Amino acid sequence: MIDHRRVHEEAIIFDGTCPLLTHSPAHSAYYAEGGVTVAAPSLAANHNCGEAVARIAEWLNIISERDAELLHVTEAGDFRRAKEAGKLGILFHFQNSLPLEQSLELVDVYHALGVRVIQLTYNVRNFVGDGCLEPNDAGLSAFGARLIRRMNRAGIAVDCSHTGIQTTLDAMDLSERPVVFSHNLAKGVCESPRNLSDEQIRRVAEMGGVIGINGFPPFVAKKTRPTLDDLLKHVDYIADLVGIDHVGLGIDFEYIDDSVQAASQAHYDYFVKTGQWDPKDYPPPPYYYPQGLEDPRCFPNLTKSLLERGYNEEECKKVLGGNFIRVYSQIWMQ
Repeated sequence: MIDHRRVHEEAIIFDGTCPLLTHSPAHSAYYAEGGVTVAAPSLAANHNCGEAVARIAEWLNIISERDAELLHVTEAGDFRRAKEAGKLGILFHFQNSLPLEQSLELVDVYHALGVRVIQLTYNVRNFVGDGCLEPNDAGLSAFGARLIRRMNRAGIAVDCSHTGIQTTLDAMDLSERPVVFSHNLAKGVCESPRNLSDEQIRRVAEMGGVIGINGFPPFVAKKTRPTLDDLLKHVDYIADLVGIDHVGLGIDFEYIDDSVQAASQAHYDYFVKTGQWDPKDYPPPPYYYPQGLEDPRCFPNLTKSLLERGYNEEECKKVLGGNFIRVYSQIWMQ
């Protein structure tokens, strides 16, 4: 029997979407305790340029002040460097393109500041294209097409999470480098506009991209308290459809304990009021992440469950981080 503790300790583990860290950088200790090598806080979403730069500056200061424990990840080799140094790598991620303010020149500015992943939309329409909650998905805009080319050239990953089906397909048609879905699941397991159709899964795999498995409860299963088994059904589904090389992690931890749950109702009310969340797809809080993976400290349970499910050691290490590292090494080349 394979020792899951050894596999977990040897693996480079990457969580591709970490809004928990955006709200509370102190929770980096949870990721470190869970054996995570690199985490990606969602530094900006519905923010203008000034707000986004302020958030980047805050994190650059945090990393500088905590140099003994944190490492800013800006190139593929930093995953290995973080592992060898015993530090938690921090990868800057935007969950919307609004911080670009329709300026292609800002792509290069954000790249210079260390941003390496930008999501096209957040559920609703913006100047790039349509989000996944729009009733009529018109696809990628003319500006969106120019943005994809600029991001390819700069070496910033195109993230199609939260984005309408046609908009994602247009982006994948246009992009010369693999795209990612940083935190998504499969519609074939749980019906939700936030989850991916088989066509989207096949297309991202065809171009060599990767899907980060999302643990946000309403998208995992139609129950209040999903299980780790419910989450791994999505891994199985995507692996059966396109192969294990296109599965990664983007658990999307946010509301994990009382200190963070307390803010969840206000957060929910704001997103419903502004139309970015639809109550039929986003039920109200509290939110309970899959049993066995309740917070980042539980990542060893995920490794154990993958092995028990029949995935071999190499496959587990691909899911835990190897697949994202492979894809980002291709995208970030300039």
